[in-house]
Amino acid sequence: MARARALTEKGVPLPGRAEVLALAEAVEAQAVREGAGARAVDLHATAGQLVERVWRAEGRERDAVEALELYRSASREADTPGACDAAMSAARLAADVGHDASIEYTEIYRVLRRFAATREVDAGAERAPPASAGSTATCLRQAEDALAVLAAFRPSQRVLEAIDDSLQGEGSLAHAVPGAIDAGALVPVKPPQVVRIDSWPGPGAARVVVVLDRAASYRVGDEVFAGDPTPHTFLDLDGVDLGRVSRDMPQPGIVTRVRAESTSTGSRVLLDLDGHAWRRVFYLDEPYRIVVDVARQPPGTAGHGPRSLSRVVLDPGHGGKDTGAAGPEGVREKDVTLDIARRLAPVLVAQGIQVMSTRDDDRFVSLEERTARANSFSADLFVSIHCNASESKWRRGVETYVLDTTRDEIAARVAARENATTQAASAELGAILGGMRLAEQARLSDRFARLLERSAMAALRMKYEDAVEGGVHPAGFYVLVGARMPSVLFETSYVSNVVEEQRLGTARYRQLLADAIANAIKAYREGR
Repeated sequence: MARARALTEKGVPLPGRAEVLALAEAVEAQAVREGAGARAVDLHATAGQLVERVWRAEGRERDAVEALELYRSASREADTPGACDAAMSAARLAADVGHDASIEYTEIYRVLRRFAATREVDAGAERAPPASAGSTATCLRQAEDALAVLAAFRPSQRVLEAIDDSLQGEGSLAHAVPGAIDAGALVPVKPPQVVRIDSWPGPGAARVVVVLDRAASYRVGDEVFAGDPTPHTFLDLDGVDLGRVSRDMPQPGIVTRVRAESTSTGSRVLLDLDGHAWRRVFYLDEPYRIVVDVARQPPGTAGHGPRSLSRVVLDPGHGGKDTGAAGPEGVREKDVTLDIARRLAPVLVAQGIQVMSTRDDDRFVSLEERTARANSFSADLFVSIHCNASESKWRRGVETYVLDTTRDEIAARVAARENATTQAASAELGAILGGMRLAEQARLSDRFARLLERSAMAALRMKYEDAVEGGVHPAGFYVLVGARMPSVLFETSYVSNVVEEQRLGTARYRQLLADAIANAIKAYREGR
């Protein structure tokens, strides 16, 4: 038992799979012989911890299922010390397996409703008295704190009432006692609502964005309905109202129709597909929106070799109502970026490259649409063009960014400005994106970024010896999220700096920047 306990500690190296599972089996057999009581609970839970560690190391679903069963065995006797902790372990594991915070909320809610009656209560106090670590009272306080953190993922009241009904049927529902959770108290005055559904269709890739008025939990799935050969991807939004959004939107391409409908637990957005497809779903903050990317093949597997380049998307930053940054003398980012893209496009066309610009005039284009259009175009490279800005009027230089996680505060600030959101939201985005980047795509993005930075310095220093190389940085830019091709964000210079603003305002400087991008694309195409 001492050996088993030692291996449940985080950071302790695990021996081979067979040895750990054999040890877990022996511990579980001992738990069965023990029968009931605190020691049996402890043994079941220890076996569960061992199998969970194997799952986290190897990712085999059957290990996770077995660990859940062991935790549930440990939590059967609600009035036994340690049972609540085992139930909490099961709740967190279920959420990790499903990659869904709403699962964690519902499972922890179930723990609270089931175990609340066993809490020790001081008749003269509003909360239970201090309890030793591992006690039910401590466990339930941790559960309440966890639900407070997960409040954005709280399902509808109907879902919680269904859990209560289930526990009532089992005879496991705790009656109202001082300190027990009050389901009604957690009901928001107004449920989250879908503001709109945007879509950018294409023959090989499509993007659908569901915009909500605030954060809400969601679940994703794929299915084929009986009698209907059409495959579907669905997005279930628990406790969310559809509002006045269109309920039926036919589409051309890989997504043939987007439908929205109310369900017993909230709302569902359904994508009809013209065949089996790869999909990826993630969320973005400020405003809260859920992005569904669908494609015939995963990024990096379709169409071209790693250095083949025939289609480029140029993305002049900002536009229309979004002016971007402005310099002390009034030079506007949106004007500079559009002019550079207009100068660059014909140079690339002359090289035999097909070019698409996300905007050809002074109009607003959402961040989601920019990458979606690049995907629909089946581009081989995506270049987003911007002007940098800083709180410090002395900061100068040409910088290039790739999409990645980062702890660089300066990079986070730049990302926050380009995302038109807070630094905290951009940092959260970086964490979300950590698991989304394909290694080859990230490598090629970084390679092109370094070629672009080098090319910019070579072009600018022919005329401006004091040009500053700002380097290549990773950061969380919304505009690069979901791009199926190598992509960079090019910060041409600091419009907030008097010297660089003056240069950005001239045709000669903008042409040098356009030439630099063209030369970098040529070098990348040639495999340098």
